[in-house]
Amino acid sequence: MNSSKTCQKICFLLIAASAFLLSSYTYRPEGKTDPFAPLSLIRPTLSGATRLQQHDISEFELVGTLFGKEPTALLMTPDPKQGVIARVGDRIGRHGGRVVSITRDRVLTREPSANSVPGQAVQFNDIVILLSKYRQPEALKELKK
Repeated sequence: MNSSKTCQKICFLLIAASAFLLSSYTYRPEGKTDPFAPLSLIRPTLSGATRLQQHDISEFELVGTLFGKEPTALLMTPDPKQGVIARVGDRIGRHGGRVVSITRDRVLTREPSANSVPGQAVQFNDIVILLSKYRQPEALKELKK
């Protein structure tokens, strides 16, 4: 009987101490990510240090490619229409994408997915920029006729 009263006193003291500690805690949200925000809002949007980073990847148009020491792509920006040179490894898009490969008629890019869950492995989306249909050899032959 003595041990049960001692156990009750210890439990009471633990409950009282935890209630005291919980009542004195104040949550400060400054500088913290909102845990309830949609992931698309958590994904970083870059300010655009280069012209390749000032537009979404889907807005670029592939005009042509050049193969020398390293493959190079000429992309057109949506507005104003300006040419931008891209090479493998360059950052592209507003969400931290990179140019993965350049072939004759396409540029493969990869950027972090908006569906990535914080604390888990990052998922990526592959986005392909195809050669503009007006610049493909078949279309150019038809224009010359």
